Amino acid sequence: MQLPIVSKGDYMSADRPQKAGRGVPASRAAERGAPATAPMLVPSNAWRILNARTGGAVSRSTFYRWLSSGQVYSVRVGHRMYIPWRVIEELIEKCLAGERFGR
Repeated sequence: MQLPIVSKGDYMSADRPQKAGRGVPASRAAERGAPATAPMLVPSNAWRILNARTGGAVSRSTFYRWLSSGQVYSVRVGHRMYIPWRVIEELIEKCLAGERFGR
């Protein structure tokens, strides 16, 4: 018995037939390979990534203070807050370069 080849962890749909419209790009950005929207993170996950990548250079309270004061860009959707992935990457680069942030 030969098993179907599964790509990138799509083990659930390997033996199912494709649905109509599946695999069709939803926008021109998707056709170019770029995501339609930038990935967004909730503050707790953003801080965990920042903390792991910088070796604990920024405390949790400092990160949340930066968010509430607007020094770190965030988007509010209702009562939820999201931080774009690119903002976190820039913050990591600044921290690793030794730049002072927030003063």
